[in-house]
Amino acid sequence: MNTLKILLIPALLSTALLLAQPAIAGHGQQAGEPAVRMLKGLDLTDAQREQIRALVAASKAGKPDTTELQQQREALQALVKADQFDAAAARILLEKQQASMLEHQLERLKLQHQIRAVLSDEQKAKLDERMAKKHDRMKDRAGKAD
Repeated sequence: MNTLKILLIPALLSTALLLAQPAIAGHGQQAGEPAVRMLKGLDLTDAQREQIRALVAASKAGKPDTTELQQQREALQALVKADQFDAAAARILLEKQQASMLEHQLERLKLQHQIRAVLSDEQKAKLDERMAKKHDRMKDRAGKAD
């Protein structure tokens, strides 16, 4: 039981801290932001820009209310602060949190797919090239950190 506490408490704390962190300006993961930033320099037509704006706006309108996330964070904190740790309650909370994160990721992927459908073949090729370069840079950074 003590081993379980030793493993779960840091995991819960780190999860709670990650969820409690406000998005840093320019580094948030709001719906569509990374995809829209990568579109700069692709010579989008006005019609494409309008379509993409509409897709991003629709995606943002469908975002879940942040009060649910706040309640999940508070519930996790209550478990951490409790005299007795309730593993069953923690599991339920974490499963709900994972389901929320899964839905969020699915919506982001759906938006990226919809945006990509608006692009011409040449624009897609240029975007793919940029994404490959970004992936390589991230891989290089990860190699330097080791």
